[in-house]
Amino acid sequence: MTAAPDPRRLLAPIGAERFLADHWQKRMVSFPLAADEFAAIQAEVGPLDVTSLAASAQEGAQAWIANQYVAHSVVPVDATNASQFAAIGATLYFVNVPLPRLTDAFADFLGAPRQKVIASLFLTPPAGGASPHFDKNENFTIQLTGAKRWHVGETPMVASPPDGLILGQTPPPSLAGLLAAKEPPRRTVEMRPGTLLYVPRGTVHATEAGEQSWSLNISYSPAMWLDLMRVGLRRRLARSERWRGTVSGVGGMAACPLPELVAELREMLADAREVESLARDFLEQPYD
Repeated sequence: MTAAPDPRRLLAPIGAERFLADHWQKRMVSFPLAADEFAAIQAEVGPLDVTSLAASAQEGAQAWIANQYVAHSVVPVDATNASQFAAIGATLYFVNVPLPRLTDAFADFLGAPRQKVIASLFLTPPAGGASPHFDKNENFTIQLTGAKRWHVGETPMVASPPDGLILGQTPPPSLAGLLAAKEPPRRTVEMRPGTLLYVPRGTVHATEAGEQSWSLNISYSPAMWLDLMRVGLRRRLARSERWRGTVSGVGGMAACPLPELVAELREMLADAREVESLARDFLEQPYD
């Protein structure tokens, strides 16, 4: 068995440390992979077969249909009809195809929960593409076959958004007050086989394919620091009878233990070993 793809090797053209310092969550970047690293990615993905990918996608497959007669529509498909939708020119999206050696390697490199990093594949027909939008996910895209043109914002329009948005649609309440007054300028990136593109969450992008195109997407549906505190601390503090106690006395009607609980929490978070244990528990245990 060949060695699993290593993000540090994939990022070698710019350097992993430079990527983390200058681009991660901050700025898009695109570059060609080394030939042997691209070959390793292709071997990991395996045959690009519509039927088998539709059957293996753990979160299902979708057909995206949009033309002069039909507004953008998303139709669930499966192994029995995916090829038929491909034949009529739909974009196919295979969500969460199990490629654990690849996704685990990215998660470990980023210090992220493994269950939050997934691999998906896109089959885009000639003249297909996506309207300007931004995602709530961190995205690494590797072009596998064909060509696709991306128009990508230099920097995020919204820093670390909790939700995505198709430009022109009404923003959800979660984005209220977060949208920048002016969209950052976009760059055009010509994606050819072996090109890697990183797009930070919140960065506006649109795509167009001049020919049939297969691409691999490594997506990190981010665990926010908010999540670590919300989930990790709850797990930790739920072991304590005091923290499980019923809230009462806040208005001064009875003795309120909150000051003592806050002092206990402050002491715990000041202990480096406790903080490391909190983070490791969060990374290793699945959560919604």
